[in-house]
Amino acid sequence: MDPNPLELLKEEIDSGETHIVVNALHQLPTIATVMGPQKVKSELIPYLSSLFTEQDEVLFALSQELGNLEQHSPGCAKDILPLLEHLAGADETVVREQAVNSIISVSKALSESEVENLLAPSLLKLASAENFSSRVSACSLVPCVFSRSASERQKLWAKFLELSREETPMVRRAAVKQMGNLAKVMEKTALVSELLPDLRQLAQDEQDQVRIICIETLVQIAKIMTKEENKLHTLPIIIVIGGDKSWRVRYHFAEMFPEIIEAFGVEITESSLIQTFSSLLKDVEADVKSAALISLKQIVSCFSPDKITNFIFPSVESILNDTSLTVKTRKNAAGILGPLAKMLGEGFTASKIQPIFISILQQEPNSEIKMNVLENLASLAEVLGEGLVSEDLVESLFKLVEECPQWRVREAITKVCGVICKNLGGEVFSRLEKVLLHFLSDSVAQVRDSGVQTIASLSHMFSSDWVNNELLPKMQEMYSKDLSYLYRITLIQSLGKLPVEPDQLVTVFSSAAKDSVPNVRLALCKVIKERNQNSFDSILQELSRDEDKDVRYFASLGLK
Repeated sequence: MDPNPLELLKEEIDSGETHIVVNALHQLPTIATVMGPQKVKSELIPYLSSLFTEQDEVLFALSQELGNLEQHSPGCAKDILPLLEHLAGADETVVREQAVNSIISVSKALSESEVENLLAPSLLKLASAENFSSRVSACSLVPCVFSRSASERQKLWAKFLELSREETPMVRRAAVKQMGNLAKVMEKTALVSELLPDLRQLAQDEQDQVRIICIETLVQIAKIMTKEENKLHTLPIIIVIGGDKSWRVRYHFAEMFPEIIEAFGVEITESSLIQTFSSLLKDVEADVKSAALISLKQIVSCFSPDKITNFIFPSVESILNDTSLTVKTRKNAAGILGPLAKMLGEGFTASKIQPIFISILQQEPNSEIKMNVLENLASLAEVLGEGLVSEDLVESLFKLVEECPQWRVREAITKVCGVICKNLGGEVFSRLEKVLLHFLSDSVAQVRDSGVQTIASLSHMFSSDWVNNELLPKMQEMYSKDLSYLYRITLIQSLGKLPVEPDQLVTVFSSAAKDSVPNVRLALCKVIKERNQNSFDSILQELSRDEDKDVRYFASLGLK
């Protein structure tokens, strides 16, 4: 005789082991399919209702699988609802939220009359319960039920309004969180005359968490309203929230400003919201300023140059000049200079932004702020062209590569000089030469390796004439000088990356093969092997008889 699936389920649940019980509940779809709809209603669902005393992990799994049961046992939706209603009142948040999600899922299988006769009363019961957790769940269910129960809408709205005004902050938060979804299923006249006045009141709630959620809800509502409707109804509320007394609310407003622009549109933002955003850049709280600067990086292209010049740039400049602010805030301000330069054009950038760059490079003690400025130099190059590479800038960069103790700053300078040369052409290389080639003598291997890759990239991008006439002679001349062995190794590695004919490198490579430091000869073997050209076989044959065993080994590898 085939085993009874319900008995097997009971056996596993009676084991008392939480993980076994949870795994057993996840088999409910299979069990329901085997038992059939009639036995699911008469046997399985009554048994499941006895599990409400179990642990939260079990209740969560039960909430989850009850939502899937209708798919595997059609027609049992209305029998599942009482169980899910009970779980929707659970104290544990994850159990409660999963029960609500499952109710919404099960409701899709109900007709409109069943929603009105079964689900709406269930919601009203939850909304009138003594425990706040049931009332929180009721708020989450209102949009779903409201849209499908025309005859009960007045009752549902009245109860929802009551919940949005009750004393328990958690319930008010849940109510305001659902207002955006509810607005999507309400008639526009009801939205304007009933929902928005309530939301306006909640925007001044004593709990800052409620006011924070109002921002998210207003963004949702603004998306479904016209420009004129937003100007009249939602804009006054969002402006009030933008100047909220709580820094947490202002922080969230600054963080969400890109979404606010998307919802309200550029025209409303430029005419009415840019002043509010500008005040956030001047906020007394450093975290609010930082959030506004991060958002500004995403939305700077939405503003006209005039608005940026009048409202945005003065605040950014003030932040960079205020050394009492946190590093995070000033670093974010430095990071926005490049995008601002692209928006404001060559004249403004040359007169206002470029001097700020040079000042930070010369005087700023913090390496993180310097790094952000260096990362934006390439953006300045796009705006100013060769005008970027002034004597002041070159001297500032050269001083940093010589004296800055942070190797990441020196590496960043090498990389950004490479990018500038790529963007502006080989002519700029002569101006940046002493900065760019300083990596050859850097004490940190990572800086030298980055420099080698930068030189290799430039040499493959520019013409062979530039490589042969400009770059190669300078590097060969450097090798002839009395330099440290690390300098000679890095030069050999850089020369090996150049796209030149072998005979142009033979003289330097022959000299390196006679170097007194084994590490230089070993590096030469590796470079020759990488180039994979027979023209250097005579050098490798000589090195294969070297007194150093490692040099002999790598020379023999190159000859294979």
